[in-house]
Amino acid sequence: MDALRVLAAKLQKRPVALCDSNDVDGIASAALFKRKYPEGVVVLAGPSEVKKWWIKAFTWDFVADLPCPGKAKVRADHHKTNAPCAEVEFYDPEAPAAAVLAAKALGLEEDPVARELVEAAVQTDTADVRDPTVKKLDLAIRYGFAEEKLAAIEILAKKGLAALDEEPLKTMAARGEEKEKLVLAIAERVPPRETLFIYNPVHLGISYRALTIELQKRGAKFVNILVRRARRRYRLYCGAHKDGVYDCTKVAVPLGGGGHKYAAGAQIKAPLLDAERPLRTLVEMLKPDVVYVLGPCNNIGPRCEEIKLPESLDALMRSGSGER
Repeated sequence: MDALRVLAAKLQKRPVALCDSNDVDGIASAALFKRKYPEGVVVLAGPSEVKKWWIKAFTWDFVADLPCPGKAKVRADHHKTNAPCAEVEFYDPEAPAAAVLAAKALGLEEDPVARELVEAAVQTDTADVRDPTVKKLDLAIRYGFAEEKLAAIEILAKKGLAALDEEPLKTMAARGEEKEKLVLAIAERVPPRETLFIYNPVHLGISYRALTIELQKRGAKFVNILVRRARRRYRLYCGAHKDGVYDCTKVAVPLGGGGHKYAAGAQIKAPLLDAERPLRTLVEMLKPDVVYVLGPCNNIGPRCEEIKLPESLDALMRSGSGER
């Protein structure tokens, strides 16, 4: 469907953008593009999806908060693991958010709505959310569905954070607030330690990035969460204190991922005949004193300690489901 949308846009000579789907920074960058080019078409993708053949087949007018998709005219990004590649690069690994660079690339630095969106991206991407409205936007985007996010981009481009008073953002934010309660309940059960390695054998439909941030607020300096999303498919979430000695890229990059020193991740696929290897690999790499498991240990190893889940999530674990 997205490929057809881009093809139609190309035939109509409308500009096309590719932006990160996962967080406020990517969504804000997409909204900035739509503010500059209301007739433009936005496609949302995760970092691992830019390798898809159809994404690499097109020349993108604007790319933000993502690795190079192959052919791009302008790209705005701040991930040190994403090498520059576009005809015109707005690339600065020291920038607090890609949206800062996107606003510059699009000539919107003095636009009041754009400045509001950039500030929201900076607060969320640096895990320093001070504005309750930005917090609400963060929750909305974390738990929004793909079509909701595209609709949200349209209204954010026109109204900025005032869009939170309208649909679909109202429903998205309400959903996020309920999910946040589960994240806080889990964080409450995890022992306060400087370094934490957590394994989740079933995806629970929560934001694990939000969980890393919450655990850091409670004293952790280095958090790695490995989530098993299918029999052979895993996702790593890493969070580290920005001013500490730990570097998340040193964990994520060897596993085929990327990100920042203080936040990185990786999609990991296990070998066909060794579905447990990613867990063993992370244990060997991180050498944790203990592996904390969200749910039963189930022979994880002698260093395993179970974290009892809230009842609503425990039911999901028993049923073997939980992913939206």
